[in-house]
Amino acid sequence: MLQTIINNRYKIVKVLGEGGFGKTFLTEDTHLPSGRRCVIKQLKPVTENPQIYKMVQDRFQREAAILEDLGNSNNRIPNLYAYFAEQGQFYLVQEYIEGKTLTEKVHTEGVMSESAVREILKSLLYVLNFVHSRHIIHRDIKPDNIILRDADNIPVLIDFGAVRESMGTIVNSQGNPTSSIVIGTPGFMPPEQAAGRPVYSSDLYSLAITMIYLLTGRMPQELQTDPRTGEIMWHQYAMNVSPSLRMVLDKAIAYHPGDRYPTAKDMIDALQSPAVNNYVAPTEPSPQYNTPASPNPGGYSPPPTVINSGGQPPQHIQPVVTPLGSNPNWSGGSYNPQQYVSPAATTNSGWLGGGGTFNTNVPVPPEIQGWNWGAFLMSPLWSITNQVWIGLLSWVPYVGIPMPFVLGAKGNTWAWRSRQWRSIEDFKAHQRAWTKAAIILYSCLGALGVLIVALAFIGASISEQDNSDTPIATPTQVSPTPSEPSTSSSSNSSSSSTSTSGTTTGNFRPVVIGNLQTYSYDTGLFSIDVPQGWNLRDNSNANEVIIYWLDPTENGLIQVNVFNTENTPTQEELTNILKRFINKFESEPDFRMDQPVRQNDGSVRITWSYTAKSGNASGSLTANSFIKSQGDKISIDSYIVPSEQYKELLPTVNQVIASYKLNASAPLKK
Repeated sequence: MLQTIINNRYKIVKVLGEGGFGKTFLTEDTHLPSGRRCVIKQLKPVTENPQIYKMVQDRFQREAAILEDLGNSNNRIPNLYAYFAEQGQFYLVQEYIEGKTLTEKVHTEGVMSESAVREILKSLLYVLNFVHSRHIIHRDIKPDNIILRDADNIPVLIDFGAVRESMGTIVNSQGNPTSSIVIGTPGFMPPEQAAGRPVYSSDLYSLAITMIYLLTGRMPQELQTDPRTGEIMWHQYAMNVSPSLRMVLDKAIAYHPGDRYPTAKDMIDALQSPAVNNYVAPTEPSPQYNTPASPNPGGYSPPPTVINSGGQPPQHIQPVVTPLGSNPNWSGGSYNPQQYVSPAATTNSGWLGGGGTFNTNVPVPPEIQGWNWGAFLMSPLWSITNQVWIGLLSWVPYVGIPMPFVLGAKGNTWAWRSRQWRSIEDFKAHQRAWTKAAIILYSCLGALGVLIVALAFIGASISEQDNSDTPIATPTQVSPTPSEPSTSSSSNSSSSSTSTSGTTTGNFRPVVIGNLQTYSYDTGLFSIDVPQGWNLRDNSNANEVIIYWLDPTENGLIQVNVFNTENTPTQEELTNILKRFINKFESEPDFRMDQPVRQNDGSVRITWSYTAKSGNASGSLTANSFIKSQGDKISIDSYIVPSEQYKELLPTVNQVIASYKLNASAPLKK
């Protein structure tokens, strides 16, 4: 049958821990109207020898008396309410401290800032100075045995080790009582304590190791030691800790006791010394220093200590060595005492996360879990800044196809564990920045795609308009579709038909270019040297000058078109106007147009040809057309001769071309 009442008074609420020495219970005092909660430690001696049992009982009473004195004299040590023996077992009834242990705080909120660690260290050094003044050594200082009390946010020191040691009392071969166990936790206790010879600085060593755990989040077994000196190497895990605090902690964890601070007072003085740092002490009154004397000047014997399980007691009561904290994956509400800095607002010395991408021992805050859009949309680059190196597979063809989905789902968890963060808010801000960058990038790409499609559509529309055969009667603008000569079609058609009208069956009659004579337009608009005997035709209208000359066989033609423009066209725009002018002949057989040649003077030349037919006669014609802009005028001059005479007539044609002069200041009409 399970026990539900202890000493006919204390109702068991739950079992807090169980080990080789006994059990620890959370109980309610039924003899008080308030039903006050308290912690009861049930302790059992390692032997049932009646002689030894009497020794254990005597020592248990002495240790309980010391525990009562400590709790009554210092509010940072739990009170002892009662102690008694029942059915061969010993019981301590202690104050229940509501709060979080330092282990729980680090697990739920991450490593602490330097300012918070300084406050905790200073507060506990005052407690140790008081404890040591009573010639007592705690012997089991570690994060599990320090509770941050909810009522006032003050660290409380619990679970002194001497009562457990008294349960291990045996008689040696000389008949003298001695302890069969060593009290302490591996990693937190110094070498001399592990050898059974603790001194005051042993507690300072354990306290300093605890502070290093708060700064780094690493248990002592995770820290390397210098093989030459045995010193613990921890600086690389807390790079932002000030040199002053680093110096104090390094001295406190020196391998040899003689190299450490001899007393808690000395360590407090070093922590607050202006020569070491500018740290300002808190305003709360400091306890009077009462530096302890040697407990046994004549020779060493283990000093009396008190076991205390006030507050949240340790999870186990082990018969030989106190175990390390179980380090569960804690969750729950945040804890933000006034004198400690919340991780969400830590200074440079507080860091969260880290430990390895796939290290499941690193807890992930629930508020950062979920889908990561930055990792999903920009996985190749996101992986670099978040140090999630497996995400670099996104760069690998085919293999990287599923990575955006994997990183989107696991990105927050992996990023939290892959590197350290100043705070949860710092982590969130970093991920939000990647999400915003992804949204901006993809928005720009989408806008660029829309712009390309729109430009393609506009280009197609312009091309359609450029290819239209509908003449523009009055050109007014050069861009986007400069005006064409309004009767160029008819004039060109005329030239085409007249070029073939004088042919004989199968061949053109040859074209003859004799002497040249200068022609000047009546307004002074242009002048040109033309062959004598060629017939002048004038098809001009109100908006355009169209003058051309036909040779007597009507197989050769010189044509000048001039019209106004409101804007100065570019060479590219002139090229497009000339192409549209020549394309009037694209329906003719064997039509071919060479690539435009842009001249140094800004003009453009295009050579083109086609086959003209009339009845049974046909022949190929070759033309050179030029376009140029001057002032508010655009001029097109064309020269057409039979292809088989092209090389023969080219020198004379070039003279005609070179003679053409445009005077843009002159009007189109008088």
